[in-house]
Amino acid sequence: MEPLIYSVTTTVAQDVRGLVYATQFAPPAALLEKDPPNWRWHLPLGFVTLVAAGMLLIAAGGVQWHVQEQKQGGARYHRTQMHKKKIRPQLALPPP
Repeated sequence: MEPLIYSVTTTVAQDVRGLVYATQFAPPAALLEKDPPNWRWHLPLGFVTLVAAGMLLIAAGGVQWHVQEQKQGGARYHRTQMHKKKIRPQLALPPP
């Protein structure tokens, strides 16, 4: 058990030292987005990541909608015939 505690303590101490002295390091000149090796799509990786995240959100919404529909016991949305009936305004009769 002691070697585990020692290694955790050492790791935490190194992390804290790194955070304390991080302000003394020189700031990076510029951050450039680099494509991974064998990247054939010629699209920015950030754009591809956003598209993938959007697709995952849409898929999760579809799954949630399906689960919610099954929880309701099979009661599905049923369109009424109300939109086919036209109501015509009628004149009010004057009071007698």
